[in-house]
Amino acid sequence: MSYQTSEVLMDSICHCGRNAVKKTSWTDLNPWRRYSACENFREVGGCCYFVWIDPPMCTRARQIISGLLKKVNKSENILKQVNKLENDMKQLEDDLKCKRSREKYLWFTLVLSWSIMYLFM
Repeated sequence: MSYQTSEVLMDSICHCGRNAVKKTSWTDLNPWRRYSACENFREVGGCCYFVWIDPPMCTRARQIISGLLKKVNKSENILKQVNKLENDMKQLEDDLKCKRSREKYLWFTLVLSWSIMYLFM
């Protein structure tokens, strides 16, 4: 079975009989450009069915999209670092709470032991 999209005739089944999978390219040369390929396209001894769905972009569009993708990736990395720092801070706050509780217990024990020693002397 075949159908037409973006002025390209595509088969939903490739030459080897498997389903053709639609994917999106994220390379610098073809950002956001959709294509259809066999499930075994990049495997050793796999099928060679590959068809671009979208037409190529102009050089300026590729540069802009590539720059935007780099900024998005940088922002995502910064967000991951912030989330990790927040988790680390929460863990430190929990540790501090535990240590304060232990400190109160030790002070109580110290005061109680001195009180007992004072009573028996």
